[in-house]
Amino acid sequence: MRLRRLSRAVRPIIVVVAALIALLAWAVSSPPGSSPDDDYHMASIWCGTTDSTDLCEQTGVPSERALPADVLEASSCFAFDPDKAANCRLDAESDKLSTRGNWNGEAYPPVYYAVMHAFAGHDLSVAVVTIRAVNSVLYVGILALLFVLIPGAGRRALVWGALVTSVPLGVFIVASVNPSSWAVISASGLWLAVWAFFVQSGWRKAGAGVLTVLLVVIGAGARGDSAAYSVLALIAGAVIAFRRDRRYVRDLLLPVGLVVVAAALFFTAGQSAVVGGATVVKNDTYTFSELLFINLKALPQLLAGFLGTWGLGWLDTYMPGIVWVTALTVFAGVVFWGLRLGDARKWLALAGVGAGVIAVPLYILMHDGVVVGNGVQPRYVFPLIVMFAGIAVFGFARSSLGMGRVQLTVAAVGLVVANSVALHVNLRRYVTGLDRVGINLDRDIEWWWNAPVSPMGLWVIGTFAFALTVLFLLSLAWPRADEVDTSTRAARAAGVLEDVPSLGDSTTVPQRLGVQSLHVGDAAAPATRAEPGATPGGQL
Repeated sequence: MRLRRLSRAVRPIIVVVAALIALLAWAVSSPPGSSPDDDYHMASIWCGTTDSTDLCEQTGVPSERALPADVLEASSCFAFDPDKAANCRLDAESDKLSTRGNWNGEAYPPVYYAVMHAFAGHDLSVAVVTIRAVNSVLYVGILALLFVLIPGAGRRALVWGALVTSVPLGVFIVASVNPSSWAVISASGLWLAVWAFFVQSGWRKAGAGVLTVLLVVIGAGARGDSAAYSVLALIAGAVIAFRRDRRYVRDLLLPVGLVVVAAALFFTAGQSAVVGGATVVKNDTYTFSELLFINLKALPQLLAGFLGTWGLGWLDTYMPGIVWVTALTVFAGVVFWGLRLGDARKWLALAGVGAGVIAVPLYILMHDGVVVGNGVQPRYVFPLIVMFAGIAVFGFARSSLGMGRVQLTVAAVGLVVANSVALHVNLRRYVTGLDRVGINLDRDIEWWWNAPVSPMGLWVIGTFAFALTVLFLLSLAWPRADEVDTSTRAARAAGVLEDVPSLGDSTTVPQRLGVQSLHVGDAAAPATRAEPGATPGGQL
């Protein structure tokens, strides 16, 4: 491809900038309060310190805080109603009392809220967009840094794992104020960072060690379950890097120490109560075996929810089939293709993460006495799926993972189309409500930012930026002509690929395969007579 001619220094910069623009387009595609449980998370950010401030005043009642009314009511007029635009009339001048926040029970670790509190302010729109932008920059920056630090096999797993899980939940949740953004960031890179710490040397080894610590803090500091996922990522990276020597044992001290830290953070978060028997919910509708059987049958619906089978936002922005069918096809195809190569270490790590993908949501469902569709959302298990996809494609020598040009093109086009449609639907949901149809987002606008770019303009920018990201990544993975020829010759030598005549060849396919011609109705023609050009001696 001609894109190969660009400088090696220029192409990565283009990819990073384009990916960031694509995420920022998602960051401003929805109003404040549009991501899951935003009323809780925004209030927790505004009250991210223990001190009383003008953004969050203590009232003397430990479970109560006084916050700006618009922070608490940002989603009040549109949540759970997909036909309602986000044109809520908000009161930015007065305060309102609330008991819904992390100060009341500390269900979440405090790190994420404390960091994001630095960007909170009296202008709700500016504060929310800033927090979303910070999370987007953090995601792209950490993945870019990790790409520099790790060897080639890890780079391919990093890029492919992030790409095939990105649409639509990945791009939506990363570019949000939800702490699940940090959980995804941690899961995307932690297992690779710890693996690189084992296999690299010099400054790259030191950098990988620092990044490993940072990603544990990011994950465990955002959600209690992400602290548990950090433990699994540390173990997976150590397993993949396993070797029998003293250096490995010495290096093992870092992940072992971080496992202890992550476990401690998990048990200090309110979410860890799910592992205790005291919080088990008694179910009077089904027996244990009946509930287990129901959830086992329906579990794939939950696991596939990140591809668009579940709604975005307050679970009310449903994606059309072109999004989730395409995203599911690309994800399943690439992950299945990744299973063609590996060793015992990869299979062990993959099995461990795969077991977590199934066991975590199933345990919570059984613990809470509910069936799939209640309580557990796809975003809870999504970080594990990102990790699973990356490990599945780990270990390939080529950026293409050995896929051909047609396969790569189908995957690239599918992701670009799915992202474009998903972004359009998400914009339509809030600009006019989903009761309006049509491609023109600028018609009958009911909600939009005070910005010079229109909804339609943002959709074009976001679509182009994501397409440019995929295009330049595709140019890096595009097989050279000699690689294609070598693969074709190897397939023919193995008997996988037959010689097929070109369109300009007058001989027929049966003739090329040695099939003797029989003329129906010609009794005089001997049954063994071959047509000119056929391979002698062939039999069907």
